[in-house]
Amino acid sequence: MIIKGSRYTQSSETRNDETVYVADTSTFRVGSYFTIIAEDGDSFEFLAARHLNSPQMYWKLADINTHVPFPDFIEAGTSIKIPLA
Repeated sequence: MIIKGSRYTQSSETRNDETVYVADTSTFRVGSYFTIIAEDGDSFEFLAARHLNSPQMYWKLADINTHVPFPDFIEAGTSIKIPLA
């Protein structure tokens, strides 16, 4: 199964002088991940920089880990899925 777009990103395009927001079209495979345990001070941005080589990819972590309510603060001990690149 492949998921397109993200609930945390969007892009826009202009149609007939009107801005229309569309979902990001990046794709990733569901189920292709490994799991880590969050430590104090972890955030999706930090984990994306460490495991996905780009802090801007935090939205991939946020989309997969819907059980984490705040992407800027992850409680220590929380199980986090990291997608395989």
